[in-house]
Amino acid sequence: MGTNEFSFTKSNAGTRLAEFIAFVSDRKTEQVLKSFVLEQAMPHTHIAIGGVNDAIAYLSKIERSPQFLLIDLHDSVMPLSELGRLAEVCEPSVQVIALGERNDVGLFRSLLKIGVRDYLVKPLTVELLKRTVNVAEGKVSPVMLARSGKTIAFAGTRGGVGTTTIALNVARHLAEDTHRRVAYVDLNLNGGAANSMLGIKSNNGLSDVMQNVHRLDPQYVERTLVAKGARLFVLSAELDYGSAQPFKSGALGRVLELLCDSFHYVILDVGSMTDPLASDAFDFASRVYLVSERSVHSTRETIRRLRFIEDRDNNPPTSLLLNNANAASAGKVGAADFTSAVGRPPLYEIQFESKAISIAENLGEPPTEKASNGFNQSITRIGHDLTGQPAVAERNFLQKFKFRRN
Repeated sequence: MGTNEFSFTKSNAGTRLAEFIAFVSDRKTEQVLKSFVLEQAMPHTHIAIGGVNDAIAYLSKIERSPQFLLIDLHDSVMPLSELGRLAEVCEPSVQVIALGERNDVGLFRSLLKIGVRDYLVKPLTVELLKRTVNVAEGKVSPVMLARSGKTIAFAGTRGGVGTTTIALNVARHLAEDTHRRVAYVDLNLNGGAANSMLGIKSNNGLSDVMQNVHRLDPQYVERTLVAKGARLFVLSAELDYGSAQPFKSGALGRVLELLCDSFHYVILDVGSMTDPLASDAFDFASRVYLVSERSVHSTRETIRRLRFIEDRDNNPPTSLLLNNANAASAGKVGAADFTSAVGRPPLYEIQFESKAISIAENLGEPPTEKASNGFNQSITRIGHDLTGQPAVAERNFLQKFKFRRN
């Protein structure tokens, strides 16, 4: 595979490594792309001979996705499926241009439906690229709505039920194990537990962006995030107790809109249900996980809070997580009785872990696999529920019988 790079340099945190990345199947197209980026004076580009698999391997290794990504579908047997795999390693804001040899309207429409900005038919020319990619404005001529990340809300039936522990470890799993870019938003404005569990300090970024919602842009929002690694970022606040909320109603929506442009997942750690931010969070959530336990109080609160969450216009799909946050075994509501009272079964039940979780939280580290195998398996299953990946046992079964899933 031949590779050509133009001024491809290491970036500081928060900046992109390349503005324009392309993987094409032939030298002639490669030369056209070289001429285009030179004529447009694009300083940070990466052009290589290769296909979708090469692009996936390359994008998996870099810290930030490019602004523009051009991919040649010449050797793709199942282009829609392959582009779906490619999307998993790209940020939602990436503008993808597909290149092929078939002047196929059906393929063109299918590509637009999955988020590709445009489909160009060979032979490629500099003039065609100039009409498609507006470098000055930083965009491809729009033909459909841009792909957007998902907002996932986690809420609990009471304090201490383990909502933050579960939400934070799901965020970690998505960022570290599935290589998604994740923003974790702690909606407890007086300071939740997430920062201490990660070993970081709040910069009051959430309060800042909520106060200045009228002049927000993606760069402003990203500057307020606190990084925990290359793919996990935290937005939080630690306002003094008793202080007034210094922002207008509805401000959270604009913040989430901007975050969803740059992150695969925006995880919302919802605090008190009486906080106005809780209602806003559920209004914008594409999925909700309600964490409960097998006590009479939590069973009753589960019923009330499900009604509160789902009785809104967007009616977000809501799943129950039963967490055994303590070692008590006697006097618990039976699993069958809980399901009967609530009217639906829990998605998963997470077993009690005696020491590993507390130690990890105090050290600001993830739980070790050996010490908390059951807990980590539950977190992985929730992650698979979000990403659509099959569970390990199912994958092994499919591989054994060579069953291909599209």
